[in-house]
Amino acid sequence: MPLDRPTRRRAITILAAAAAGAIAGPARPAAAGYEWRGTAMGADARILFDGIEPQQARSLAATVEAEIDRLENELSLFRPDSELCRLNRRGRLDEPGGDLRRALALALRVADLTGGLFDPTVQALWEAHIDWFADRSHTSLPPETVIVQARRAVDWQRIDLGAGTIQLGEGQRLTLNGLGQGYVTDRVSELLVAKGLTHILVDLGEQRAPAPRDDGSPWLVARSGAAPIRLAHGALATSEGSGCVLGAGGAAHHLFDPRSGRSAAHWHTITVHHASAAVADALSTALSVASADEIEALLPRLDGAAIWAVDAAGRRRRWPAGPRDGIAG
Repeated sequence: MPLDRPTRRRAITILAAAAAGAIAGPARPAAAGYEWRGTAMGADARILFDGIEPQQARSLAATVEAEIDRLENELSLFRPDSELCRLNRRGRLDEPGGDLRRALALALRVADLTGGLFDPTVQALWEAHIDWFADRSHTSLPPETVIVQARRAVDWQRIDLGAGTIQLGEGQRLTLNGLGQGYVTDRVSELLVAKGLTHILVDLGEQRAPAPRDDGSPWLVARSGAAPIRLAHGALATSEGSGCVLGAGGAAHHLFDPRSGRSAAHWHTITVHHASAAVADALSTALSVASADEIEALLPRLDGAAIWAVDAAGRRRRWPAGPRDGIAG
């Protein structure tokens, strides 16, 4: 049974690539910038360096790649021998790595914060849909009996995150895809900042900028059909159901509502800005299954977050209504 596949939740793209990536070329000053490209957590990845010698930026590539590799060995569903995959097979993991513990602890905090709208145990719903649509004669959604069976394993409160052990409830499997790309983005960003780099944009599926570009201008993050977000610092994450569809004609998608077991239907896209890419990632996942009224009710608990939403009819919403620290647009 395939446990997962890359989820293409990349509704926003980096307009700054043309500005920051191209300046490494011969027509620009040598100290202008550099663009690194690779993969992280099953998605295309890149880092834009501004105001830096390309040779210095290239020298950091091996460090960045080693850090991504280390984190994937703990958090990835794409690696059968990762700590997360071993936990899912056994239902228990002794002496888990620090990053798996921290990422799971954050997942549980967001689950509590959102009243279970975010739930890392929805892997059972993913597997149920994958198994259902693997039979090509199944052209409609899985029947309620299939969903009810899968939902028996969905309950974040049954996870026991102990001092030296992670224990899952009976039949449970975890996914950290709802915040994993953001978590890796944060760790790589923090690694580069510790080495003295701040004028960077780390784009590992979610985007984080510790500071504006070298000349003080913001990074421009494009949105389909709307003005770009001017990112001075902080992180952006977007969740979009159409980024990973399941079944003939996209009958379902990967953003499952833990309460119903079905794919969320309120929003076409949700984008969140927060100081942390992991938190922005988790909130964009959680709010994708929330109604507008539920988002309004959660706002007092989401201090420091800004939210952009496009509903199924193409109407745009933003919470809060005005600019927030680090963004304008």
